[in-house]
Amino acid sequence: MYQMKSKWDYGGAFERHPIQNGVAVFEDGSKLKTHDILNVLPEFMQSADLIFTDPPWNQGNLASFYTKAGWGSPISNYQFFYSGLFQCIEKISPKICYVEIGKDHLADFIMKMREIFHYVTFYNSTYYHKSSNLCYVVRGSDHAKKPKLDGMDEEDIIEWVCKNEDYSCIGDLCMGRGLVAINAFKSGHRFVGTELNHKRLSVAIEKIYKLGGKYHIEPER
Repeated sequence: MYQMKSKWDYGGAFERHPIQNGVAVFEDGSKLKTHDILNVLPEFMQSADLIFTDPPWNQGNLASFYTKAGWGSPISNYQFFYSGLFQCIEKISPKICYVEIGKDHLADFIMKMREIFHYVTFYNSTYYHKSSNLCYVVRGSDHAKKPKLDGMDEEDIIEWVCKNEDYSCIGDLCMGRGLVAINAFKSGHRFVGTELNHKRLSVAIEKIYKLGGKYHIEPER
């Protein structure tokens, strides 16, 4: 019997590049894994000295992400989620960190960043290159520096970060369909990342593969 594909199958990349189990390891040592950040952080994430991550922005967004990933929504408190996110960032201890967020929790994220980094600033941004889609990108560092990123779309900020920041490996705790990994690969940098939804992560893997990124799957330990 013919079975209709869900719009949340993201083009079926998960069938061509399955990553539901194991770790995708690329030739340069970059690694991607399906993972819930509220579980024990994969050790390879601590190799990141730069982070750019775009987590769910509120409770409704969070519930939707878990539903699309087929996990249900075990988290009823958004503060519990973002506290876990920042615990991961603190454990990784990157030199520089960018976190994208909406208006509702901008102040909360700035406060959390200030608990980790000496210098924190934020930028007005947009997503999907639509001026009506407003968001913010918070930057934290232990060195005073403020790149001129205000008003740029988040995709362009990610591209700029991957090309211009001083780092050896960039990490993304909410990798999605891989903007961070793809731009890091294009700029010749290593990347590490985790993503709740294996179908979305397979999209990232497929795009990098099409750019020439060879990989193999290592079993989970």
